[in-house]
Amino acid sequence: MKYYTIGIIPRIENKTPPFNINKSLYFFKGANHLSSSNVCDFSMYTNSLKFGLIGCGSFGVYCLNTFSGLKEIEIVAVADTDEGSAKRIGQQFGVEWYNNPIELIQRHDIDLIHIATPPHTHYELGVQAIKNGKHVLCEKPLALSLEEAEEMLKLAEQMNIIIPVDFVLRYVPIVDIIKNTIQSRVLGNPIHAYFENYASDEGLSQNHWFWDEHKSGGIFIEHAVHFFDLYSYWFGETKVLWANSQIRHNTNQRDRVFCVLQHDDVLSNHYHGFDQPNILDRQTHKILFETGDVTVNGWIPISFSLNGIVDDEQIDILTSMCPNGKLTVIEDIETSNQKMRGRGKLIKVTKRIHFQYSSPLGKTEVYAQAVRNLLLDQIRFIQNPNHERIITESNGVNALKLALKAVQLSK
Repeated sequence: MKYYTIGIIPRIENKTPPFNINKSLYFFKGANHLSSSNVCDFSMYTNSLKFGLIGCGSFGVYCLNTFSGLKEIEIVAVADTDEGSAKRIGQQFGVEWYNNPIELIQRHDIDLIHIATPPHTHYELGVQAIKNGKHVLCEKPLALSLEEAEEMLKLAEQMNIIIPVDFVLRYVPIVDIIKNTIQSRVLGNPIHAYFENYASDEGLSQNHWFWDEHKSGGIFIEHAVHFFDLYSYWFGETKVLWANSQIRHNTNQRDRVFCVLQHDDVLSNHYHGFDQPNILDRQTHKILFETGDVTVNGWIPISFSLNGIVDDEQIDILTSMCPNGKLTVIEDIETSNQKMRGRGKLIKVTKRIHFQYSSPLGKTEVYAQAVRNLLLDQIRFIQNPNHERIITESNGVNALKLALKAVQLSK
């Protein structure tokens, strides 16, 4: 076997390969390692935005901690209907706190509000924020119905306000490496993909709002929208062909859902189950191509592996897309055997390879960078409307449409 250890930066430089590069990779300023300082340079903007958080639960506070070092915002207030939580977090960050979110929304000095509350509250809070002239970063889903979501977007457009959903996956570098692998056709055309999400329910008590579909919308709407958006990015236009769900025995908890999607010529299966201990929480994507396959690990992807048969030009493309991966040549294919057939096509290859990549950063830092870069992307648009955002309002609406269709088919 031959081993090749490839450079460092997961982006293409000084090359014009037959694929596109998502701008999310350019949120890292060419550094060899993706550190917390490697984000877009917003030095052209001298005024920070006044920022408020609604929802002082664990994720809202996580985001507040993640955003707190950014010079582009000034955190000025937090709110939660649980007065104890609002007071504790307000005091922790040294800002004003409210147990009535409307009081925060009505403050004249706030420019941008992060809504990190249960899904059934997103519509009312979002509408109030828009009417008060506040830009909004909304946790998923945008709303529980398409009518509510479209009303929010129409109102936001009238008020010249943004209200994107926090789809962080498009800001993770490995997501773009996989996108470029698909677009480059380095393994031929994609044929099939699946996502297996074996999620933990250890922190979800039986009376948690997650299990109440009137509050959460259920797994397809509350959770799977992330992956509807991701697969639409990877494979193109998406529609739901079939869906199913299962209720846990002797409960009303719908804890497992499954659906089949079609993206042009690619079929994909998505399974989400919330039934594992924390220590066993795990997720895997697998993509089958005409001449190989790719496995992506983690819902926040931090590693992937590739197996396939390729020629030397395809190896060059692959190593350009992901310079710090490790390439292993499993087999040099004899000249007399280099022509073969698959899917009705003539294929000529020279090597059978295994390629693997692991982020130099752990999941925690990759996740934090993605969250920060999503916010910075939106701020850049607020400051400069000519900026092209990676996530826009349409992503939230399109993912919700797919989730609602899956819910309809699953019952």
